[in-house]
Amino acid sequence: MKNWIIIFIAMLQCAPVFLSCSEYGGEQSFTSKPTTQTTLPDTCDDPEKNIRCCFAQMPDQLTSVMKIAPAGEPGERMIIRGKITKSDGKTPVSDAIIYCYHTNERGIYAKKGGETGVHRWHGHLHGWCRTDEEGRYEIQTIRPARYPSNNTPAHIHPILWVEGREPFYLTDFVFSDDPLIDEKYLRYTRNYPGGTGVVDLKRNKAGIWEGERVIVIN
Repeated sequence: MKNWIIIFIAMLQCAPVFLSCSEYGGEQSFTSKPTTQTTLPDTCDDPEKNIRCCFAQMPDQLTSVMKIAPAGEPGERMIIRGKITKSDGKTPVSDAIIYCYHTNERGIYAKKGGETGVHRWHGHLHGWCRTDEEGRYEIQTIRPARYPSNNTPAHIHPILWVEGREPFYLTDFVFSDDPLIDEKYLRYTRNYPGGTGVVDLKRNKAGIWEGERVIVIN
C-alpha cells in the first residue's frame, strides 16, 4: 500500500510535464488547430521551440489565399501564386498548410506590440493558407527588404505542414533580380526541400509585383 501512495504522488508531480508535452505531441490530428497558448505559459516564446509553434495561432478557417500585409503597411505590393506537387511534378498536394513570415520594407521583423509565441521573433508580417484541390496557393503581401546587414538576399520564410508528416522548412522565397542570388547561394539551397525558391517578379499594370513558384516535395 505504501508503494502505491508513493507512485500516485510521483504521477501528480509529473502531470504538468505530460500536459506540456502533449500540447504539440504526435497524437494531434493534422486537421485540428494546434492549441493556442492562453492559461498555460507561453512555451513558444523561443525561436528554437517546436516547429509546430508556427501553427499555434492560425485561424480556424483557411483558404488558399494568404494575406500577410494589411492595407496600410508601407512597401511595394506583391503577389506570389503557385502550387505544391509531389516528386513527379504533376500530382497536386492538396490541403497542405503553408506558414510564411518576412521582414518589412526596412528589413526588420517589425512588431506591433502584444505578439506572443514565435511572433515575438517573426513579427506581425506573417500568415497561413491551405492549398486547394489542385495544390494551389496565393500569397498577398509587400516585397520584403534585405536585413540591415545587407549580406542576405531579401526573402520570405515558408514552413509546410503536410498530412502525415511533421511541419518542415522549405527553401526561402527569394527574387531573381536580387544580386545576392549567386552560385554560392544556389548551392546552399540544395540542402533544403522545395527547389531554389527563386521567383521571377514582374510588375503588372497596377504596379504590383507578381510571380509564381511551383514547389515540388518528396
